[in-house]
Amino acid sequence: MAAWSSANILATNAGGKRLWQMAADGSHFSVNKETALLANESAPSGAVGKDWQDLFRRKLNLAWLPADKVFIRAVQLPTSDPAEIQSMVELQLEKLSPLPVTHIVWSTYLVPKPVDKPESLQTVIVIMALRSFVEEYLGELEGIGFLADRLECPALDELLAVNLNEDGVWIFPGEDGQPALVVWRQASILQNVTLVSLPPGPDRAEVLKRQIEQIAWAAELEGWLAGPPAVHLVASQADAAYWDPALRDLSERPIDVRPPIAAAKLAALGAERCAADGVRSNLLPPEFATRYRQQFIDGLWMRGVSVVFGIYLAGVLAYFGALYSLRLALQKEKTDLAGISAAYKESQKDRQEIDILKKRAELQYAALDAWKAVAEALPEGLTVNDMDFREGKLELRGDAPADDLDAVYTFNSALRRATKSGQDSPLFAMVDDPKTVTRNQVIEWSFKCNMHELEGGKL
Repeated sequence: MAAWSSANILATNAGGKRLWQMAADGSHFSVNKETALLANESAPSGAVGKDWQDLFRRKLNLAWLPADKVFIRAVQLPTSDPAEIQSMVELQLEKLSPLPVTHIVWSTYLVPKPVDKPESLQTVIVIMALRSFVEEYLGELEGIGFLADRLECPALDELLAVNLNEDGVWIFPGEDGQPALVVWRQASILQNVTLVSLPPGPDRAEVLKRQIEQIAWAAELEGWLAGPPAVHLVASQADAAYWDPALRDLSERPIDVRPPIAAAKLAALGAERCAADGVRSNLLPPEFATRYRQQFIDGLWMRGVSVVFGIYLAGVLAYFGALYSLRLALQKEKTDLAGISAAYKESQKDRQEIDILKKRAELQYAALDAWKAVAEALPEGLTVNDMDFREGKLELRGDAPADDLDAVYTFNSALRRATKSGQDSPLFAMVDDPKTVTRNQVIEWSFKCNMHELEGGKL
C-alpha cells in the first residue's frame, strides 16, 4: 500500500475549529499551514478532499474529539496480545465506563512496557465517548466537507508527547472551561489516567485539587500509592503561577513545571502516531469508516465515468467537427472540380476545333498533292472525267481509246510511285488496280487511291 503523503487534523473547541495541514517526510509530518475555521465554514476541499491520486499518494484525515466529550482510563492487564486485550477490556467496560456500555464507542492504546520491567503487566489506556455525540459530531464534520479517517482523543497525544520520566502525578491543565488531564505514574507504570472536568472561572484550581486528593485516597486504598506524590505540572510559566498556590499542598516537594507541547507540534506527533499504529485508539465507528470508503470508491467510479464520457463527448464533437470540415473541403473540391471540368470541356472543344481545322488544312494540301500527282502522271490520250477526294481517299474515273489500255495501267503505276511534295515518301498508302469497261470503242476506267493516314488521324 502507498505510504502517507499528507495529513490533516481538525480540532474543535469552544472557540471554533482549527485545521492543520501537514506534509509527510518519511515517517515524520511537518505542519505546512494552520487555518482557523468559522462555525459553519467548510474545510478547504483541495486540502481535505480525496480523488484518484489518493490511491498512490494517501491522505490521512484526523479529527480530534472535544476533550470534554471524552473519557479516558488506564487499566493493567496480564497479556500483551491485542486480541485478548480487546476481550479483557470489553469484560471490564461496565466498571471503567461512566456511561452504559451500549451507548458508547471505545478504543484502546497499549502503552509500551518499561525497558527495565519487561515482565510487568500491560498498561492499556481505554478511551470512550458517547456514541450519540460521536455520530452527531461526524455529521457536523460531513456538513463542512471533512470525512474523517480516524477519530482521536487529543489528550492521548498530549500524554505521549511528554517524557513521563518520574513517578508522581502529572497534571496537564486545559484552557478555561476545558477538562484537565491527570496522569498518575508509580513504579514506572501508568496507574491512573483521568480527564477531570473543571468549571470555568477562579475555582478551577480548587476543584482540580479536590479531585486529585480523591484519586490519591482511592490509590492508597488500592495499594499503589504510599505517600504524598510528587507533582509535575505541564504548563507555561504564566499558567504555572496560577496553579502553584492550589497544588503546592499536594506534595512535600516543590512543583516540577514542564513546558507544554505547542498545538502544531502536538498535531504533527498525533499524525505520526496514527499513521504508524494502524487502527489503535480510533473512535470512528466501523459503519462510518465503511460508508466513507464506499463514498470514496463511488466517487472514483463517477469521476471515471465522467472522464470517459467527457472523452467520448470530446471525441464525438471532434469527429463531427472533422466531418464538417471535410464536407466543406469536399464541397470546395467539387466546386473547383466543376470549374476545372467546365474549363476542360471548353479546352477539349477548342482542341477538337483546332484539330478539325488542322486536318482540313492537311487534307487541302493532300488534295493539292494528289491533283498535282494526277496531273503529272496522266498520259496523253487518257482523259479524267471525274476526280472525287473525300476523307483521305481519291477516286478517279475517266476514259481512254479502246486500243490504249496500257495507258490506264501506266497511269495507275505512276500514281503508285508518286511521292509527297518535297519528300521521298509515297503519297498514297494504297492504289487499287484499275477497273475497265469497253463501250463503243471507248475504255471506261476507274480506281481508288488511299492517302497515308494524316498526323491527327483520318477526318
